[in-house]
Amino acid sequence: MFHTGLRSGTAVQAAEEAGPDAELYFQRCRWCHTTTFQRLLCPTCGSTDLNPELSEGEGVISVRRGVAAADADLWPVYMTEGFVVRCRVDGPLHAVRPGVRVKVSSGVGVTGRRPVVRLCEEVPLDGWF
Repeated sequence: MFHTGLRSGTAVQAAEEAGPDAELYFQRCRWCHTTTFQRLLCPTCGSTDLNPELSEGEGVISVRRGVAAADADLWPVYMTEGFVVRCRVDGPLHAVRPGVRVKVSSGVGVTGRRPVVRLCEEVPLDGWF
C-alpha cells in the first residue's frame, strides 16, 4: 500500500499487502480543494490544512522535460484526481510514452520509494515507429 505519511511526507509500501493493485494516497487542501502529492503546504494557497484521500490509482503518462540522468526511469503521471506524481513504469519500453493510461501496481515492487505503475493497454510495436 502506498500512502503519504502525515509527518514524513513520503510514499511507503506496506510489505504485508501483496495485492495486485496498490493504494495511493494524495492530499486535498481543505481551503481551496487543490490536490497535491507529498507536500507540507498547499501549492495554491499555502495552507497547511491538507486532508489525505485515497486515489483511484489511474492516470495518464505525461510529457517529461529536463530529465536528469538519475531520474531517467521516472515518468510524470497525471492522476484522475488532478495531481501529478513521478512513477516508475512497468511495461515494454516502446509502449512507455505520453498519453498512455496506467494504473498503480504493487506487484512489481518499489525502488527509491516511488510508486510503480503498469500499463493499462498494450501499444503495438509496428504503430509507434
